Amino acid sequence: MSEEKKEKKDAFKFLKNWDFLKKLKQVKHIGLIITIIFVLILLIILFGDINLFKTKSSSSTVQSSVTYTSSSEYATEIEDKLKNLISKIKGTGNVEVMVTLDSSASVVLASNDETKTNNGTTTVSVSPIILEQNGESYPLIVGEVLPKIKGVVVVSSGASNTSVRLNILNAVQTLLNLNDSQINILVGE
Repeated sequence: MSEEKKEKKDAFKFLKNWDFLKKLKQVKHIGLIITIIFVLILLIILFGDINLFKTKSSSSTVQSSVTYTSSSEYATEIEDKLKNLISKIKGTGNVEVMVTLDSSASVVLASNDETKTNNGTTTVSVSPIILEQNGESYPLIVGEVLPKIKGVVVVSSGASNTSVRLNILNAVQTLLNLNDSQINILVGE
């Protein structure tokens, strides 16, 4: 056994002569620093857009990875979530929810901004970035702006009870950041 230990020590003997490692040993809390760096690298790999195992694909991937929501889909999704939550409040009974929107959804296009100066006059031209794939052209969409909620109507069979009505009002105000004039709670069947 002692020969094996001696061989292992000899195997790493060359590392002792490196100036870099000698300086590294002098740094306070080097173990903690290395651990933090390791954890940060793991977090970037797990949650970041860095993908070490695949090569970058064409920019058409950006177009297909963005999902778009119509205004009616957005309103329906909010209605369903509100209905599900409000129906869990004690005493609400049967619940129906309707949401109205201020406008429709819009998309944000990637653009090229070009500034030109002629004879003291500066002009700025903005043009969308156009991508081509399989002979088709389309603008590069970088985001979506969902519409603001204009108002909410909640119909609840338990809304005749003041505490239930107040709980519904507080829930909708908190979730959607609306004031009470934008929320109407009615007694249903």
